Amino acid sequence: MKHKFFTALMILVMSLSFCCTAFAQATDTSTSEESNSTSSAENTEDLTLSAASAILMDAKTGEILYEKNAYEKQYPASITKLMTILLALEKGELTDTITFSHEAVYSIEQGSAHIAIQEGETLTLEQVLYGIILRSANECANAAGEYVDGSLEAFAEHMTERAKELGCQNTNFVNANGLFDENHYTTAYDMALIAQELLKNETYRSLMSNTYYEIPATNKQSETRYLYGQHQMLNPNSLYYYEYAEGGKTGYTVEAQNTLVTYAKKDDTELIAVVLKCAGAEHYVDTKTLFDYGFANFKTAKILSAGELSQNVNITETYNDKTETKETIAAVLTQDVYATLPLDADPTQVQSSIQCEESQSVPIEEGQVLGTVLLTLNGETIGTADLTAQKAVVATTDEERAEASAQARNRILKIVGAVLGAIVLLFLILLAVCRYIGHKRRMKRRARRMAERKKRLSRHNPYNR
Repeated sequence: MKHKFFTALMILVMSLSFCCTAFAQATDTSTSEESNSTSSAENTEDLTLSAASAILMDAKTGEILYEKNAYEKQYPASITKLMTILLALEKGELTDTITFSHEAVYSIEQGSAHIAIQEGETLTLEQVLYGIILRSANECANAAGEYVDGSLEAFAEHMTERAKELGCQNTNFVNANGLFDENHYTTAYDMALIAQELLKNETYRSLMSNTYYEIPATNKQSETRYLYGQHQMLNPNSLYYYEYAEGGKTGYTVEAQNTLVTYAKKDDTELIAVVLKCAGAEHYVDTKTLFDYGFANFKTAKILSAGELSQNVNITETYNDKTETKETIAAVLTQDVYATLPLDADPTQVQSSIQCEESQSVPIEEGQVLGTVLLTLNGETIGTADLTAQKAVVATTDEERAEASAQARNRILKIVGAVLGAIVLLFLILLAVCRYIGHKRRMKRRARRMAERKKRLSRHNPYNR
C-alpha cells in the first residue's frame, strides 16, 4: 500500500515539475520575443503596453527610442487624417475656400464623426482643418481631399505616394478619413514618419495645440459651430491630461480599436508617440508610459551649427581618356545637426569626423550630397549629417566643347599672328638700324674723303705758299 502511495506521489511531483518547467520556458520565450520587438534603444526598460503596436520617436532626429511591433500592419482609423492635413497644407493657404460636394458630405458612414456640413456649404481651409483636428470630421477630410486632387480616388493615391516619399514601408491609403477598409492600413513606424513630417510645417504647429475653435455662420448655416478637441491628453480637466503634450490625433473604428498619435515636448526634447489597436482608454495610458520613459532616459542636443563644417571637393570631368579638374566647390553642412543622447551624456563629448572624397565627377547638382559628418560618442556612432554641394557643376556639352575648341584655335592664331608680327617688326627695326648704321658709315667715309680732298687742294693751291 505504501509502495503504491509513494509511487503516486512521485508521479505527481514529476508532473508538477514538468508543468512548471514548461510554463517557465514559455514565459521566457514570450519575454525574449517582446524584448526583441519592443525597443531599438540602448538600456531600454521593460515597458508594459496594451497596444498591439507602438513606437516612440525623437521628432528632431528620427531616432527610435522604443518600438513594439512597429512594422506590423494595422488599421489606423482617423489618425489617417494626419496625412490628409499634411497634403492640404502643402497644397494651399488657410484662407483658401472649399465648397463641399455631394460626395464629400454623403459618402461617409452613417453615425461616423462629422460636424453637420451641408452640400454646397463653403468654408475656409482653416475651418476645414479645425473640423478635422478637433472633431475628426469625416466630411471635412473628404472635402480637403477633393480640394487637393479633385477627387477622393486621386487623393487616396496621392496619400499613398506621399507616404512612400517619406519612407513609409507598409502603408496603403484608400480614403481621406480612415473609415474602415481592409485595404486601408499602415504601421506605427510609418505613422511616426508622417507625424514627423507634419511637425516641419509651421502652420500645422500653430494649429495643433488648440483645443477650441469657432466656425461662424456660413452660406448654409446661420449658427456658429463650436468645436472642442477630443484628445484628452491636451485637456487640463481630463484624467489623462499630460502637461508636456502639444497636439496629435485620435482615431477609432471597431476594427482598428483606439489609435493615437501624440506630440510632447519637454525642454529641448520633442517626442512622437504612436499607439495602435488599444482597448478602452489604454491608448492614453500607453502614450503617457512612452513619454515618461523617453523624457526620463533621453534628450535631444544640438551638436553642430549650419555652416560650421565644410570641405573643398574637386569636380572632375573626363574626355577622350583625359581627366581634368573642372571646378573646386565647397561641400557644406547646411543645417543644424542634432543628436539623441542618454539623459546624463555631455553633448560636448560628441566627436565629429568628415567622410568626403576629395574629388567627384560631373554632373553635380546644387544641394547634392557629397559627403557625411559622422557623430560618435564614446566610440559609438550616434548619428550622421550630410555635406551638400554649395553650387552646381554641369558636364560640358558638345556645343561648349566646339566653342571652346574654336576659341582655343582663335587664341593660337592670335598668338601666332602676334609672334609673326613681332618678328616682322623686329626685322624692320633691324633693317632700319642696319640702314641707319650703313648711312652713318657712308657719311663718315664721305666726310673723310672731303677732308682729304681739301687737304690735297690746299697743298696744290699757289696762294697758300
